[in-house]
Amino acid sequence: MVDISLELPDGFLEEEEREGYVVPSKMKEVWAIQMDLLTQLINVCQQNNIKMWVDGGTLLGAVRHHGYIPWDDDIDVIMLREEYDKLMEIGKDAFTAPYFFQSAYTDSGYSLGHAQLRNSQTAAIRPADSFKLYNQGIFIDIFVLDAVPEDESLRLSTVKESNRIWRFLKARDTNILYSGRLTLIGRKVKARHAVKKYGWANLYRKGEDLLRNVSIDDCRYVAYRSYFGDRFLYDKHIFDDTIWIDFEHIKVPVPKRYHEFLVVHYGSDYMTPHHDYTNHGELVFDTSRSYKEVLPEVRKAYKQSLLKRLRKKIFK
Repeated sequence: MVDISLELPDGFLEEEEREGYVVPSKMKEVWAIQMDLLTQLINVCQQNNIKMWVDGGTLLGAVRHHGYIPWDDDIDVIMLREEYDKLMEIGKDAFTAPYFFQSAYTDSGYSLGHAQLRNSQTAAIRPADSFKLYNQGIFIDIFVLDAVPEDESLRLSTVKESNRIWRFLKARDTNILYSGRLTLIGRKVKARHAVKKYGWANLYRKGEDLLRNVSIDDCRYVAYRSYFGDRFLYDKHIFDDTIWIDFEHIKVPVPKRYHEFLVVHYGSDYMTPHHDYTNHGELVFDTSRSYKEVLPEVRKAYKQSLLKRLRKKIFK
């Protein structure tokens, strides 16, 4: 495992059984790197008076397990849009190698609707993204909560249009040949031309600006509009106050009214464990080598799997 700044308790990296689930030592190494990223982010946010909270499965894990959900493989945090924009302004300079603050403004080709903090000396590669050249080190997600318009038609149109812009950008780097998505050829050509003419960051910003149009002062709810749309609506006052609770051997910030948040996100029985799979799919982790070294290996294996699938279709 690469060197990290976070001090680990004795035995943390050893294989362990938690609630009937075996957490391998390799995953413990991934956890350690993610927790190091989280502490780096917490420190930067505290130094710059930026509010943040752990989110999703990380929040659920902190409340229910006082650490990771045993079968989880990631860390999520959230911020309100105003706080998120503050971090976007300083992120590029606030984190130094091997830490990399990733957004569409710091890494051309990155088109997700939220930022990530990565360790560039490691790898966390989704095979389908192995053709893309942006930073693919082990990461934590930094999601943003936007104000939800009261007008339903405006709700639908802003989310739809922002997602359309980001899908359009994503098409620029889609590998048509190996993915078999021949219908994207036209979009890919148009995207390449648009990016060359207007710039990647400028096009991406149009999608974000659509979500910034509503002030949090004029709404009741906030949502992950750049990720889940308006699927989960949270009372904005859930985030008025912050408390700190245990997560493994560190303390993490959570909304004081976290119960209301978790009920919306997971239902009223959120304290009952359900062995669900992570949203990230088949990530290829490497805690000792940079993604730059690992990418060609993952790409080669992915090409072979796609070609095998294509041959099956042809000779079916």
